[in-house]
Amino acid sequence: MLGIGNNKNPEAKLGPLEFYGKMLDVEIVEAKIRNGYASIRNGKVVIRVPKRCNMRSKERMIKELYGKISKSLKKKPESFISNLPLRFYNGEKIAPNGEKLTIEVRDGAMRGSARVGNGRVIARLGSDGKDVSDLVSKALARHFKGYVTGYVNTWNKRFGSELGGIKVSRGLTVWGSCSPKNNITINLRLLFMDKKFLDYVVVHELSHTKVRSHSKRFWTLIGKYIPEYRNIRRELKVAGASISTEVLEQKQGTENLYANKPERESESENLEKKSAPAGEGQRTIFDFR
Repeated sequence: MLGIGNNKNPEAKLGPLEFYGKMLDVEIVEAKIRNGYASIRNGKVVIRVPKRCNMRSKERMIKELYGKISKSLKKKPESFISNLPLRFYNGEKIAPNGEKLTIEVRDGAMRGSARVGNGRVIARLGSDGKDVSDLVSKALARHFKGYVTGYVNTWNKRFGSELGGIKVSRGLTVWGSCSPKNNITINLRLLFMDKKFLDYVVVHELSHTKVRSHSKRFWTLIGKYIPEYRNIRRELKVAGASISTEVLEQKQGTENLYANKPERESESENLEKKSAPAGEGQRTIFDFR
């Protein structure tokens, strides 16, 4: 945690920010990075600043990044939509990845738990206070881990990268992540969306196994496998803001648009050149250079 001057709690100077009716506390962290940046992570606004930077520069960075993310949360909250948790309720019919399931909620357990089987997600509420949505999300993440692992490995045959672990996260604050050890994490929300978005996120994270930054070379690599990636990125922001878990309100069975297409080179013009902090495994919201 960063301390500024004699103030042992610099976050106290920065008020919480509103995000879809929820107030997010601000956390300031020193990290081994070149550029400061701000993002939403684990239900907080996190502002990271370089360790090797004088105090005056750090204070200036924090003030500017706080102002930018505050403004963006007000004007374009949909750009942070992957931070919102999925909500489920008793009797709801859902179809993640096209698998039709009905949610059943039962009381009386010592500890909250949930499991998927026989077309149902049975959530048992306990005295530990865990709610239905959290229990169901956790059960779905376990249930689809094998599917997502196979999906990522199938795409990775084209990349030929040595991967670490692969998992589905119900709490991930971005659509996907790739750690320095090539651990791939995929957001559970993608299983309730068109398959082209899952394709894009998987290719995006696998591309990070070859190029850590969001450089021109990185976007060229993505364009090699998904030429329409620019349109998909724009669509993801809109689609992510209107995810419905209800089976009757979502489109299912969308075919994989890219898995069977031959590889081909494509020119990528005016590519984004922002560099992400190497190894952070999350989308950079704002860079400070």
